[in-house]
Amino acid sequence: MYDKARVEIDMRNDSLKWEAALSHPMQKMREEMDLAWKDFFEKNPGRNKEDVWRRVEERLRSKQNSKDQDKGVRDHG
Repeated sequence: MYDKARVEIDMRNDSLKWEAALSHPMQKMREEMDLAWKDFFEKNPGRNKEDVWRRVEERLRSKQNSKDQDKGVRDHG
């Protein structure tokens, strides 16, 4: 019984370590992306943020559709 409790605690501790290890790089990545977008909009003052985000989403959707189609061709071929 005590061993089971110790294992569960160790698993939670490992999980927390992973979360802590991942949170710092994720925060840094968010900060870098925020700076990149801020820089983009400062250099392109005439751009509407909503229009840019719509174009980014369309581009990502198009790339995903292309990957899905490629995968479908390989699966059937």
